[in-house]
Parts: sequence; C-alpha cells; structure tokens
Amino acid sequence: MLSVRKAAVVFFMGLLLILSATGLAASYNEAPMLEEMVKVGELPPVDERLPDEPLVVEPTDSVGKYGGTAHVAGTRPTAWGDDHMMMSLYATLVQPTPAVDDIVPHLARDFHISDDKTTFTFYLRKGVKWSDGHPFTTEDIRFWYEDVLHNEDLTPIIGEAWRAESATGQVVALNVIDDYTFQLIFASPKPFFVNRMIHNFAGSIIPKHYLKQFHVHYVPEEELKAMAVAEGFDEWYELYGNRATRVGTAPINPDLPTVGPYILESITSDRRTWVRNPYFWKVDTAGNQLPYIDRINCQIVSDREVLNGMIISGGLDFAAFESDIRDYPVFRRYEDEGNYRVILWKSALNEVTYQFNMTHTDPVLREIFGDKRFRQALSLAIDRDEINELIYHGQGKPSQLTVMPTSRFFKPEYATAYADHDPERANKLLDEMGLDRRDSDGYRLRSDGERLIFTLEYLDSETPKQPNVELVTQHWQEIGIDMRSKLVSSELQSERATANLMDATVWHGDSTTDILFPMRPSRLVPIQPSWEEVLWTEWARWFRTAGEQGEEPPAFAKELRGWWEEALQSVDSDKVDALYDNILKTQAENIFIIGTIAEAPYPLVVRKNLRNVPEDGYWAWDNLWITTTNPEQMFFD
Repeated sequence: MLSVRKAAVVFFMGLLLILSATGLAASYNEAPMLEEMVKVGELPPVDERLPDEPLVVEPTDSVGKYGGTAHVAGTRPTAWGDDHMMMSLYATLVQPTPAVDDIVPHLARDFHISDDKTTFTFYLRKGVKWSDGHPFTTEDIRFWYEDVLHNEDLTPIIGEAWRAESATGQVVALNVIDDYTFQLIFASPKPFFVNRMIHNFAGSIIPKHYLKQFHVHYVPEEELKAMAVAEGFDEWYELYGNRATRVGTAPINPDLPTVGPYILESITSDRRTWVRNPYFWKVDTAGNQLPYIDRINCQIVSDREVLNGMIISGGLDFAAFESDIRDYPVFRRYEDEGNYRVILWKSALNEVTYQFNMTHTDPVLREIFGDKRFRQALSLAIDRDEINELIYHGQGKPSQLTVMPTSRFFKPEYATAYADHDPERANKLLDEMGLDRRDSDGYRLRSDGERLIFTLEYLDSETPKQPNVELVTQHWQEIGIDMRSKLVSSELQSERATANLMDATVWHGDSTTDILFPMRPSRLVPIQPSWEEVLWTEWARWFRTAGEQGEEPPAFAKELRGWWEEALQSVDSDKVDALYDNILKTQAENIFIIGTIAEAPYPLVVRKNLRNVPEDGYWAWDNLWITTTNPEQMFFD
C-alpha cells in the first residue's frame, strides 16, 4: 500500500506551517465579483465562507489573477468534458499526488488507518460549506450511508468497495464520532480501501439538506409519488436520482449544491455553463480563495472533428479530455494561428494491448490461444519501435504489459519480456508448437488442416487503436498469421465480449499504477466478465458466480486469483509485494495480454496566456487525469 499515513502527517504539518507563516488564518482575499456580492449583502465575508483550515495550493507557476471565462468544448451533453477537467471533479476526502506515487488528504484535513487495516478514521475540515452556504458535516456522510447505501431502491446491490474482502463480504460499518470525525470499519482487513476511495467516494459526498426533500425517509411516500409523477417519473427513487445526478462531484442538476470549485449555472443540449463557487475551500499561498477563473463555458459539439476545428481556429482555451496523439501534428501546425501551445503529458497506460480468447468454444483455437508459445511468438513479431515512431513520434516506450515504472511493484525485466522485435524466434516458437505447415499463400495451418484465421473485433476508443491494429496485422502476416480485424460499436463489443463470442480483441492496459493495480489487476487476473476483455471470460464468470456459471478454471488461473485475494487482505507489506510480484512474473512469462507502448505522449492544448497548467504529468483514470493538480488554480495572465 502507498505510504498514505506518512504522507498525511507530512502534508498536514506542512499545511500548518504555511498557515502560521502567512497569517492565512486571519485574512483572505476573494474575486472582485464576490466582493461586489458581499457589499450588497448577497454573501457573507470571505473569512466566514472558508473553513478553519482551508487546503493551501502551491501554484504551479505563480499566484494567479482573478477573472475571465474559460471556453472549452465536449461531445457529451451530460458526461465528461473539458469543463470537468478544469475543476476538482473528484473533490473527495483523499486524492493521489500528480506523480501517482502517494495518497494525501484533500477534502479531509487528515486521516488515520488502524494497524490491522480495518478502521479508517477521517477528520473533515471544520467549516467547509456546500455551494449554497450550508455546512458540510458528518450528517451528510450519515445520510449517504443510512439513506442511500442501505436503501434498496437507490442501491439494489452494495458494491465490493463497501464490503469486507473476506468470504462473508460484510458491509462496512459507519461510526460517527462528532460533526467532523467519522470512521468506516470493516469486519476484516481492507488495506487498499483508501485507494478505492479515490474513485468510489465521490458518490458519498452528497448534500442531505437538499436531497432529503426527495427521499422517502423524510417525505411521505404518497407525496413523493405525486411529485415524481408531476415531473414525468413513475417512482420516488427516479425523481431522487434525477435531482442527485452528477459527474464525479459536478452536478448535472443546477439546484444541487456542490463542494467543487464551480456551480452549474445552466445546462442545455448544446451548452454547460459554470460559475465560481463562493464557498470553495481552497486558497493559494497568498490567501486568495480559489478558483481564479470566474466562469467556464462548455459548448457541446457533434463529434471530435468539430472539436478539433475549434481548437486549431483558436476557439478554445483548454482541450485535453478528447485529445488524441493522432491529431498532434495538426495541433502543432496551427499553434501560432490558434494562439495556443501543445503540452505533452505521459499516458499512464499501455496504449494498446492484445488479448486472445482462452475459453473459446472452438477447441482448436482454444488450444492455440492457450499455448503460451503462441502469445510469446506474436509478441516477438511486433515491431514496437515502428509503432512508436509512426504513431507516437518516437516519444513512447516500447513495453510489455506490466505496471508503470513509478510503481513499487515494477521490475524492468517484466517490461522487456518478449518485447523485442525478433521474427526469427517468433517463427521457431510457432513451428515448435505444431504450426509449422503453411498453405500456398504462406499462412500457417491449424492441426485440422484449415488455415489459422481469427478475427480481432475491437472498439477504436480512447487510445489510437486502429493504426496500431493495422501495423500489428502486418507484423503478424510476416510470420504467417492471418488475423482479420473488424471495428465494432460499443454495444456490440459489450454484447459479444461478455458472451464469449469473440476470438480476440484489444483494449488499453490500464490500472497500472499503485492507485488501481493492487485493488483490481483485472488485466492479469480473472476477476469478472468484462466488456473490454475476452481473455478468460468463462473462468472469470465461474469465479464471479462461485462456480454456478461459467467454466471451472485451470490450476494456474486459480493460483493467480488466490494470490490476488490473499494480497487484498494482508497487512504484511512484504507479503503483499511478493504476492503481486508473483502475478507480474507470471504475466511476464506467459504473456496473457500482449502490450505495445507505455508512457506514450498525450497532448493537452492550452491557450498561451492560460497559466498554472503543469508542463508534464500522467494522464490516466488512475490519478483522475488533470484533476489532481488542483486545476482551479488555472488563470488568464
């Protein structure tokens, strides 16, 4: 586990030193637009709006200037966009560092983990308020726990994040100590629970004072039912869900209070507009309440082509969420005309990874895909240097699928395993396993005399999968492998992958940092059937259903699963390291999934006068993209 306790203490002590050195406890500054509201009595003074111990943000470049509207765009009316990237979208109790090497306090001022890893104590920042000025306290946590998590209409199934890792799967207990202190207590050790909070706890930060008016525990059901019907819903919980809708902690309902830096001012099918939250709980080192920028205006467009046109014409101040390295040359070409700069971060992924269905219904393909020599050979046949040059401009790292170099579990030999370009060795491995006969076109024959043909079905999303597949198809043809590729929709991908109908697929190798890998090494361990995986669907189904469905896995798959389950409950750090090393070593030898390029460049497009945007970082879901850099510090110079 990351050194979260040490980090918490260091961070908190540093905060106290900054506060005492700068005198922040006595005086703060605020945006001019808020000063005007204070003057006319629409808001209390800034000192009364901030918590006793605000989070102090060390600016990336410099202390910023107030004002301005940031213009961004997105393609999804009620989902992720670059407006969300510019705010602390997951304003939860803890957050990872930008380097993805630790976990530190965030909305909580501190936290403590018991030695037996069963009890997690959180200390909220006293005086934090919702965007409407109502106090944020443990009553909001209690409301989530008692009225949402334990309400079967709102939470039909309580997820694994809130259950003990033991066989009983007992639901976590909540102990509220006072208005600003609470504990989450598990029946057995859950050493990576703080990691889980980074992605799972956003839904737990909800305003009781607003949402209780739509909850059956606080309003008679008949009255709620009438309200729901009047709004076009059938049941009270549908009305509640509509009023509580958010992306992370960013509301989609303009009336829903938030603890984030911006309030949703309006939302339509083609635009989202946000205005600063006057009660936001972060300040810079000079005592200026954040955020610096007054408003964010996000235009919803039809597709990425339209979005890219807005970028190169200079219409956007910030663009990152839907960026693609394939557009990098065009972005660079129009930098001066568009008055922007392109920053290259690193992707915390293995960009495109190849999977073969080892639970295939065709016994011949199952035997071929299940032979590690086949996967080793196909990995050796890939020219990763060519992929790196042609797609990533030589700035990625050829790598097998393993954890990131920043991970405590990383070993260089796992990244280089069967990752060199060696077609001669690849051919020998294929010949050795009995695929030594070829047809008149030079393609290898199966044991039944038929040409070895399989189809790779895939979704071209998030990373540049299509050009990667096109290159790898050529690489494999050179060793006599006839792979056909087929682009599919997200719906078809999900349907066919989970039904065990695909021969092969690609996705990116995520969960490779110490945030997500220990909790869910889903690319390397059979956990559950998944829409982006075909590797061992029926074995995963067997595990997921305790043997009631799917197919009983072979011994090696049970061993992988056993190592992971043991690591999830161990309080012995050395033992945990050894267990995860077993998993990574097994992947390095068996190449269950073939990796291609790691730490690939990821382009962020930034207006030339937009400051406090870090010049480097890791772009991934693991560390919440740019949100862990406190993006509310961005300002126009």
